[in-house]
Amino acid sequence: MTELQQTYNRTQQILSAFGAGDSSKRIIYQPSAISPYDRVQTLRFYGFITSLRMKVDIRSISEADIPNLEADASRLERLTAMRNMEWKSPRKQITFFLKTATCPWQPIFDVSLLNRLPYYSVNLLPYLTDNISFDTSNDCLIGAQITNAGYGLLEGEDRITLYGSVREEITTLPTDSKEIVFATPHSWEIDEDSRLILPANPNRQQVTLVNTSLTDEAYINYGGMAELGKGITLMRGGGSYEINLSNLYRGAISAISANPLTLTGIEAV
Repeated sequence: MTELQQTYNRTQQILSAFGAGDSSKRIIYQPSAISPYDRVQTLRFYGFITSLRMKVDIRSISEADIPNLEADASRLERLTAMRNMEWKSPRKQITFFLKTATCPWQPIFDVSLLNRLPYYSVNLLPYLTDNISFDTSNDCLIGAQITNAGYGLLEGEDRITLYGSVREEITTLPTDSKEIVFATPHSWEIDEDSRLILPANPNRQQVTLVNTSLTDEAYINYGGMAELGKGITLMRGGGSYEINLSNLYRGAISAISANPLTLTGIEAV
């Protein structure tokens, strides 16, 4: 029986630090892309966060008082004392967010940052899930931001370090796909008149296009006519575009540019 797909995995490290004055929202994890040239979002890995911890080193506020509880204190008294220490003591605060391609940043949870000498560590995974890992889709972003809870932002030697690990996976295209036999190299002179650079080819498996101009953009279109400022933009200085088995197109391809430039590329079958 022919194997139709394969799954590859790897480990991605999470590491991000916040210091004095940091107030911007920061992406602490985004699923990796297969390569820097990916155009299709499904070519990103999906992730399983297996570890996420935070080292808290706060020195700019007074040290938090440890609750002095009697030996026979009830569970309610203990929980109330811990809650008051976490949320009613002088504190800093960090907020965590989630975002997807269809939903903007949403706050998920806050963590109180106290002065506990010399420092302490917080396991963040239980804030995200009760399972052994937090599963993320390929369009999911996790962010964090230092927020003002009434005692200002981080100051002086305050430092927050987030660290952890993610197991990333991706499912490949069918292994029985036809392999590339050969490729034809090309070079095209493009100007303000639309030019057909590749005719339709029913055997096409890959096309790679590169803009060699250092001053002008090129515009690519599927079909026989390209228009300035529309379609797929190849940025100056090496902007590129690739057609492969993940976004296969076998029709005509045209190109245009406001000023003369050279496109290079290959077509593989």
